[in-house]
Amino acid sequence: MAGYIWAACLAATFLSSTASLAGDQTLANSPPKNQSRRTCAAVQDPQGLPVESITVSFEPLAVAPTRRGMTGPDGKWCADLLPGVYVVRAYGRSMEGASDSITVRPGDGEQIISLRLRITSIASQVQVTASRLPESLLESPLPVLQMDVRQLAAVGARQLSDALQEQPEVVTFAGGGHSGGGSTNLQGFGSRDVEILIDGQPLTGRVGGYVDLNQFDASIVEAIEVKTGASAMTYGLQGMGGAINLVTRRATAGSHGSIETGYGSFNTGLLRADGGFAKGGFAIYGAAALQRSLGYNLEGSMLGKTQPSNRVRNLYTSLYLPQWKNWSIGMTSLWSDQVFWGVDGSEVTGAYDFRRPKRRLALLPRASYALGASSLLSFRGRKMYYRSDEDVAYRAPISLRAQKTENEAWGGDAEWSIARPGGLRLSSSVFFNRLSMIGARLSTAGNFATTDVWSQLTSAEIPLHRNLRWLAGYRADHDTIFGGRFSPQGALSWRPLAWLSVSGGATRGIRAPDFNEMYLFHTHAGGRVRIYGEPTLRPQQSWSFHAGSLINIGTRTRLEARAFHHKMEDLIQTRFLGVQGAAMVYRYANIGRARIRGASTSITHTWNRQLEFTAGYQYLDTLNRDAATLLAYAPRHRGNFRLTWSNARRGVLASFFGNASSATYFGSSRRTRTYMDGFELLGLNVQKDLARRLTLRATFRNLTDNVDPAYRLTAPYGVEASLRIRLGRVE
Repeated sequence: MAGYIWAACLAATFLSSTASLAGDQTLANSPPKNQSRRTCAAVQDPQGLPVESITVSFEPLAVAPTRRGMTGPDGKWCADLLPGVYVVRAYGRSMEGASDSITVRPGDGEQIISLRLRITSIASQVQVTASRLPESLLESPLPVLQMDVRQLAAVGARQLSDALQEQPEVVTFAGGGHSGGGSTNLQGFGSRDVEILIDGQPLTGRVGGYVDLNQFDASIVEAIEVKTGASAMTYGLQGMGGAINLVTRRATAGSHGSIETGYGSFNTGLLRADGGFAKGGFAIYGAAALQRSLGYNLEGSMLGKTQPSNRVRNLYTSLYLPQWKNWSIGMTSLWSDQVFWGVDGSEVTGAYDFRRPKRRLALLPRASYALGASSLLSFRGRKMYYRSDEDVAYRAPISLRAQKTENEAWGGDAEWSIARPGGLRLSSSVFFNRLSMIGARLSTAGNFATTDVWSQLTSAEIPLHRNLRWLAGYRADHDTIFGGRFSPQGALSWRPLAWLSVSGGATRGIRAPDFNEMYLFHTHAGGRVRIYGEPTLRPQQSWSFHAGSLINIGTRTRLEARAFHHKMEDLIQTRFLGVQGAAMVYRYANIGRARIRGASTSITHTWNRQLEFTAGYQYLDTLNRDAATLLAYAPRHRGNFRLTWSNARRGVLASFFGNASSATYFGSSRRTRTYMDGFELLGLNVQKDLARRLTLRATFRNLTDNVDPAYRLTAPYGVEASLRIRLGRVE
């Protein structure tokens, strides 16, 4: 199977390279491909007048730094760009942004792209897809959600879970107890079915289920892209329920940096520092963050229902080297260290002390080779390491258990992509990943497990007729444990009017069991709950169907509506086996079929250049057909809102935000079914520029109900303040 995959990839690369060179006839007698060309962004307001002091960025699809600057009195900002495909963005503090994709071709004279900022967020926003091709949100055949750094700042996000609260399709659970939480539910799919990525590289794999969202400091994130359902199949075998891609920050021209320090209730501390330097094609950027909390106030009756003390450290770096001939090279790395500690317990388990450190390292080298102004070969490598330790000391009876698991993954991929000015987009890639795990609790020879995964992906987005676009693709996987799998995908998008777009499609999804479900033996509650892995598990499979529309009402309102239906087979969950002594025994199993169907809607309205309102709602109808129950952690109703006011002249940004979820099915113990109460979050974030380089931020969060009700916090609210100092160039 692997040989067929390699042959298909090589053939696709050869044919595509030939087509690319044949199509770029304009390059035959042009200067060398690495000759830069003066390219300008002209920014205008809704009346067509030039706008000064607007931040403009050129983001290359090749492995290269972002170019960023500010418009002058004529509303223009120019940069010398190498030939290739770019996403150009423009935004100001008192105006919503606009973006577009451009192809820079060799030649003399200036190339000008005009961007008109609107008093709304319905401008032609562009996101970069999993295949690193630019795509307008108004014309995308696949469902995609996007948040940028401005939205993160509006809610005072410190961790990734804070940022995702604004999406109606995303429900985050703070968790509790010594697990330390940060899990996600996306359109009804649990954390194990949702892929977490950094710059398109998977962090989960088949190691231990989910990635804790609280491990990542928001300061390293430039944007967050969320794909729902099996439409995220391009990201990997674990993305049956969707994918959350973290787009990291890059250095921009000149030298720049900032320092932020803060303190909040319950001895919560924050310290951040970042800085970068870029000149020509060279760029280096680094960011470090430390967050620490000594937990929340305890009450004797709430011993087992409070968040533990914790500390999270992040270190992030990115490096880009000057282009050599047609080659561009870069490297991204991320290290995180998270520790939870404290005391927990209940009438059932008795009191126990715990300490759980979790460490993660990711090394992500990248390279690209320009075949022409609109065609690119990309190569990416990955080396991942994750370690989780758990020390638990039970007080009654006194005992000690130390548990440790280590996970590693390494691999790489090669991709060819092309984006034609007429709208044609093609990509073909081959992907390899080796996953391994070692731990004392694995029921395997040598306490070791490993697997190799080969994948070949191809997708084509073709303009058919008058704003009608067709997307077709597939993913072919070969796993050394589960054999071959084939996942097709098809979707259509149509923009009949400038203010209206509709889309729909279907995708076959798959999620292979992780090593946790297959081999690990778990004990909880002082040995009173035992969960066994099952090596004979089959992969979960699904069909995902989606339909959606985006409507621009006038120049101030954007309305989005989405409907979805997911059909699953071989659903993996725990099954109750019986009682052994005082312990309840469970085992992972393929329990049968399940379905998720529902709809969501969101609205953005801007009254003027300073005041914006966003809100969303999701309805879910889930069914575990085998057990005749709902799916766990999938609330039927969820809503969110945010009201933001900004005044650029006074340097003020203020937002009031919140979300609420209805009662949720939690699971069953023996024959008793448990439901969680509804929970909600309310928050207020205020930022004030005290000087050109100095910003004060104060965030108030009602933490009381925004967790699994089994671990309610006893604190009624949380308050945090921070001071940020900007160094070097100030945008």
